[in-house]
Amino acid sequence: MREKTDLKVLLILAAATGLLFWPVWIAGYRFPRGGGDLWGQLYPVWSYVSRWLRRGSFPLWSTEMMAGDPIIAEAQYGLLNPINWPMFAFDPIPPWMVTARAMMSLWIAGAGLYLYLRRAPVWRLSQSAALIGALAYLGSDPFISHLGHPQFNDVMAWVPWTLLGLEYAARTRRAVPVAGLALSLLLLAGHGQAALYALMLVAGYGLWLVGRGGLGNAPHRSGRLAMVALLAALIAAPGLLPSLERLPHTDRAAVPPVGGEYEFHLGMWIDFISPWFHGRGVKGFWGPWDRVETGYVGVIALALALLGVLSEWRHPRTWFLIVTGTIAVLFALGYQGPLYPLVDHLPLFNATWKTGRAIYSLSLVLAMGAALGLDSLRRKGHIRLWAAGIALSGLFLWMQAPNWVARAPEGTPYMRALNGLRLASTLLLIAAALGLSALHRIRWAQVALPMLLLAELTATGALADLEGPPDLSDPHAAAIEYLQADPGWFRVDVDGKARGLWSPAAVMAAGFEVPQGTGNPMELVAYTQFYWAIPHKGAPAYQILGAKYIVTPNDALPGGDGIWPVFTEDPLIDIHLNTNALTRVWLVYETRPTDTLEEAYAHIFSPDFDPARVATVRDGPELQNAGRGALNLLTYRPNRVSFRVETDQTALLVLSDLNYAGWEAFVDDNPVTLYTADGLFRGVVVPPGEHRVEMRFFPASLRFGLGFFGTALLIIGMIAASQSRSRTNPELIEDV
Repeated sequence: MREKTDLKVLLILAAATGLLFWPVWIAGYRFPRGGGDLWGQLYPVWSYVSRWLRRGSFPLWSTEMMAGDPIIAEAQYGLLNPINWPMFAFDPIPPWMVTARAMMSLWIAGAGLYLYLRRAPVWRLSQSAALIGALAYLGSDPFISHLGHPQFNDVMAWVPWTLLGLEYAARTRRAVPVAGLALSLLLLAGHGQAALYALMLVAGYGLWLVGRGGLGNAPHRSGRLAMVALLAALIAAPGLLPSLERLPHTDRAAVPPVGGEYEFHLGMWIDFISPWFHGRGVKGFWGPWDRVETGYVGVIALALALLGVLSEWRHPRTWFLIVTGTIAVLFALGYQGPLYPLVDHLPLFNATWKTGRAIYSLSLVLAMGAALGLDSLRRKGHIRLWAAGIALSGLFLWMQAPNWVARAPEGTPYMRALNGLRLASTLLLIAAALGLSALHRIRWAQVALPMLLLAELTATGALADLEGPPDLSDPHAAAIEYLQADPGWFRVDVDGKARGLWSPAAVMAAGFEVPQGTGNPMELVAYTQFYWAIPHKGAPAYQILGAKYIVTPNDALPGGDGIWPVFTEDPLIDIHLNTNALTRVWLVYETRPTDTLEEAYAHIFSPDFDPARVATVRDGPELQNAGRGALNLLTYRPNRVSFRVETDQTALLVLSDLNYAGWEAFVDDNPVTLYTADGLFRGVVVPPGEHRVEMRFFPASLRFGLGFFGTALLIIGMIAASQSRSRTNPELIEDV
């Protein structure tokens, strides 16, 4: 019976998530297409993955961005994140599916917290109490603020599931695999900063579980929890190891963090009452600090959380909430607080400097506290005092609102802040009345308060990260048709001045390859530096990129000799033909051996460098031939590329794709050295005659990760076998 009841509540949470975004389903609104990771960084890669999956290939490498990108090694793209998999069944991926995927994180978070509060032995709360905690968490400000960054929300969503798994794993070995799976999903969600903060919370919870079980059970509990951590690392290894391999080569690793950036400020305490005070969203925020999430869970949930803490302040679980919430705030303060300066020099912490995001742990704590508060309404002793207190708070807030908003800018920010505070005061008065009704109709109050909280979260959050119904007509449809008419193998570059008119991400989503990225801070820094170091479109180094077409603003001047406009029918952009661009692959018979990247760049960026005739090669042979040859493309797929080569002299085949760890080269199926040519790209020495040259991508980090994953399956099998034996052997007993 309890399972059926909980299933109904999970469906209610799904409906509540949909209601929270009624403008999407009813009025055709969309999450901002021009902002956040969702459309600008993730959607083009997801579209690429879906296209190749339907062709029977799982792409570990993207050929569409920069000069190739190891997308399996960028966790934010989420190739191994199960939440993304339903999208990959569609080609093209419809926009509504992307929106639904972003919302799915919220439902997973709410469902997980509901089940945790209902089923974890330390809680065992009532259905309505667990429901209000789930609503407060899924509608909290960190979730709403990151609708355009779903990988962050994915991490947050798996936290309560992990806590529930740890709760059972601490008691019985049979729950270890499930807990390990939940923790692995948190690790595979794809956001390093959020994962680090989540792991801090999970580790603290694990230590609390060990201490709570008593000294006698501590070794058993700690051993099982250690097994959970090991299993999670092994299961997530296929995603973690390639990501760790990539991390030192990214823009994020190369650019030191800015101290004091993206920190929570104590002056934002008022946004816990109303997120409208300082304004939600980049456009509406007027505070004197960088905009960060506030941890807002609704003023109703906040009032209930205070009741929960005060009514159960002697209970150990309450002190766990108090300590966790305090640490979250102190850490989120960054350099303003006492904690982050102690760890900012440590590995991982020095790269996860956006400490304001740690405040989401406080949202979780407040949501759990709200559940405690509603559950305590079944005990009538504190109801009158609580109702009187929040009624007085509501009246005080109404009277003080004009004074508090006096510092807000005049106009819309002022009115939004004032209306937000008055809405909060009205909700407090209504909650007080509902609390008093619990003296006679407890069940009614326990139903009405979650409904009131959902109404508040919907009112304050429904339009927080949305924009009006988009214009479904594509202003670049004619440009896309023009480019598609060219059957050649080329890249389409977007001039820096045209990025706001037709972004590289949108060009990629249309199915074209671009020689630049999407602004992801995890892009490979060596290529980023190479691209932006090219002085102009007519430079010899630019020829290497194979950019046959260049997107420019309307009426832009030609980019130099051999570059002129060929398409001018788009209302926003023109397309220029670059006749200087090399084909994507070519043969050279002269090489310049180099020892360092700097030495290679000295040749490549020289005005008289001729990449069609000569190439630099790192630690490779020196060729001084004058041969002739022919190339035929046989295969160009994400993980494999092959050519038919005919040459009368030893030549270097140069492919204008990045040489990255994991690529291997073969000539006539015999392994050969894959050289780094022209600073960053791939080169293979081809002897005279007719040969088949092939390159394959399958990094060793992924091989090891899959091996570790297999080890995890073996451990799970051993645990299952031991449990089967324990059921037939009464001497094998778990601690409870």
